[in-house]
Amino acid sequence: MPDVTEFAPGNYKYIVSPGGPFSSGVAALPGYALRRVRLMRPIPMADGFAFIKKHLEREGRPVTALAACELRSPAAMTGEQFQAFNGEYLKTLHQWGCKAGDINPLARSNLAPITEVPSEAMFFAFTYTVPETGASGDFLISGKPEIRDGAPPSERIVGGRDVSLKGLETKARFVMNAMRERVAALGCDWSKVTAAQIYTVHDIRPLLDTVFAEDKISQLGLAWYPAWPPVIGMEFEVDVRSVRTELVIDPR
Repeated sequence: MPDVTEFAPGNYKYIVSPGGPFSSGVAALPGYALRRVRLMRPIPMADGFAFIKKHLEREGRPVTALAACELRSPAAMTGEQFQAFNGEYLKTLHQWGCKAGDINPLARSNLAPITEVPSEAMFFAFTYTVPETGASGDFLISGKPEIRDGAPPSERIVGGRDVSLKGLETKARFVMNAMRERVAALGCDWSKVTAAQIYTVHDIRPLLDTVFAEDKISQLGLAWYPAWPPVIGMEFEVDVRSVRTELVIDPR
């Protein structure tokens, strides 16, 4: 079972991902809810952090209440490029105190669109905790591609390079099982999922009848983004959330 611990300054708990730039998912603590803000248009990462800080101040929340970030990148990266990107991304968060020792508690997703390609790393959305009497059970799971954590390179990518319908279904089932396991690890209820996002350049329509219908999320209004996962070699990524309040804000 994954290690789950509380991040008291943020009023949420998270699935520990040792050495990773983000956690595997977060859930608001009792008495708190998650609130998600999607930006009207993505904005450069530095501007996004500045906007988030001002927004949280207006909401009377500390910067440590930031629980998840959703990003857009110009292209899928090599492992070395991804590591360098994460170093820059974490600088601001660590300055804000959004860390627990060497562990990074925030959840995250990132993708590289194949249309309306950004010229630099951008903020798409963010999620934070807010006090709410009687609230419990809100969660957000980080984006997960079809990789087996800790597996040798030859076995790491589930389904290998097979992007036939059968290959995509294999990848999708693996990722959705990981989503369910993470929700369970947080002590949350899968039936409370309010949204799911899929990142792939491949046609997912046939998977609605099988994988996503079986997981009872095919009629949630799945958000499919024609995009690559952030690291070269990945083909299919998903995240899910249970967030009852979502806003769309023009950051200008």
